[in-house]
Amino acid sequence: MRAPKVPVPTERLKGASKKISDAIGTSATSAKNVLDAEFKKTRASRVEMRHEFSVMWISFFVIIVSSAAFFLIGWLFGEGEWTFRDFFYNMGCNILAMFVVVLCLDTLVNRNRDSRIQRDEARKILRYNRLISPEIDMYLVRKNMVITPAGRQVRKFQVDSSFTVQDMRDMYGPSELVSDVGISKIRRYAHYQSVLRDLFEKLIENVDFTFYPEVADAAMKYLNATSYGEAALNAVVSYEDSRAGTRSMKAMVISMIREEPEDGSFMNANATMKNIYLLHQMINDQEKAVSEYIRMIKTLQEMDPSGTVRKEVEYE
Repeated sequence: MRAPKVPVPTERLKGASKKISDAIGTSATSAKNVLDAEFKKTRASRVEMRHEFSVMWISFFVIIVSSAAFFLIGWLFGEGEWTFRDFFYNMGCNILAMFVVVLCLDTLVNRNRDSRIQRDEARKILRYNRLISPEIDMYLVRKNMVITPAGRQVRKFQVDSSFTVQDMRDMYGPSELVSDVGISKIRRYAHYQSVLRDLFEKLIENVDFTFYPEVADAAMKYLNATSYGEAALNAVVSYEDSRAGTRSMKAMVISMIREEPEDGSFMNANATMKNIYLLHQMINDQEKAVSEYIRMIKTLQEMDPSGTVRKEVEYE
């Protein structure tokens, strides 16, 4: 036999609900405070700074105690030759001298350490560049084939270029390189821009960029441009094998690009052409990022001539 249900007052339910929500809010706030505290505790720069200050003040304390003990011994066993005035004067002079010496030594040590870390960071970036630089060459060749219409000479290693949407009308044509035989220009570009993205990601993940944040900025610009244009690029590549009724999408896209007016814009384009405009913007942004990265790498190579550097391609 079931026990009869006892009605619970609405006020009690509301009160219990409020207590639960307050408890959840309090625990969430506590958790956030704990996480913030842990983050501040484990931040490397804070730990290193606290360590440096503690070492410096411990050194000063040891100097003061040692000096005081030395002069106290001299005053007690000096057969009355020292007065209180001599004692405190000599102790003050020596403490000041030791303070200056410790401060200078600490400054020199920190400067040498920073110089070493800076050299190590530069050389680490250049080591990664040995992997990135050949892929930049591969990327540039495929990118320039995509933006150069048939009948015009491809400037293979051109970094900064000026091109229009109409110049991309032959991107579905076969690649001109023997190694790309049977593959379209846009597919090879899609592959190598992806490879370069992966290498830039590894560079960002494995270097601290304490002294050369400009290199990280250039790599991040490339990653951002690639991420924003990735969906449009995938759509443009998929048009090559798609059909719209009885017509192939590739033929339709090529026709749309040829008929697009010179003063056309993204806002006025149809859905298919919007992807072409996004791809156009993506390539432009990638070019700026790669150009900035190459410039920064050349600066690092000039600063560290002892490093082994491969023979660089003459970029345009």
